[in-house]
Formats: sequence, structure tokens, C-alpha cells
Amino acid sequence: MVFSTNMAMLVADQVSRFVTLNRHQLAGQVANLDFWLAQVHNALEVIDGYGVRFVQMHGVQEQYVAGHGTTEFTLRDKFSKPTKAAPPRRIPDRELQKTRKLLIEAASRFLARCRKEGFISEERLLAACVPLGIGIDSVAW
Repeated sequence: MVFSTNMAMLVADQVSRFVTLNRHQLAGQVANLDFWLAQVHNALEVIDGYGVRFVQMHGVQEQYVAGHGTTEFTLRDKFSKPTKAAPPRRIPDRELQKTRKLLIEAASRFLARCRKEGFISEERLLAACVPLGIGIDSVAW
């Protein structure tokens, strides 16, 4: 994993933990609901923007390698001959989408638990779901 998926999984794991908290502990996290929703939103933007950032990085790196004749060699092999520097490796889309889905599911469960416990109104639930692209019908009651 790399930054994009690591960061999103960290947020998803943290938000998932909230669903298992005792009611009084959950109440404390609801006080920071806007913060946690902003973290989820940011993680989604990181995942969704990965493709554009990768294309930019790849293009500039390839341009640099071509312009400077950059080479690599294997440190473990003393007989290794320098070769053209390898291009960066892209995170597979399936991995990004899997992480995105886990993040959305974690946020959905957290919001559903908050609503079920009466900590947020239905209006607040809707206001939280829309910016994250969470369908209200997907939030388990």
C-alpha cells in the first residue's frame, strides 16, 4: 500500500471503531462529527485524485529520466549493469476502489449508529451523507 490507500484505511479503521463504542463514548465522538466527516471527505478526495496525480508524476519522472539519462542498478548484485530508471508503479484501480468502498461503508455505519442512538437528526444524517456520496438508502438503520 502507499499513502493514498494507507491514509484512507487509517481513517476507515478509526471511524469503524466508533460503531463499537459504548453509548457514552459514542456521544463524545459525535462532538467531533464534523472533524471525522472532513477526514472521510479528504480521504475520498485523495483516492479520487490519485489517477491525475500519478499521471503528472509519471510524466515528469519520465521526462527527467530521458533528459538526464538516469540509470539504476541493483545493490545486491555486484555485477549488475546500470539500466534505464524504471517508471513509477501505479496502485491498481481495484485496490483504490476497494479502499474507497471500505471508507464509505465505515462512514455509513458510523452515521447510522449516531442516528439510531438519537445523537443526530435525520436532517443532519442527510447533510452528512450527500457530500460523501452516500445514498440515504445505503445507511443501515
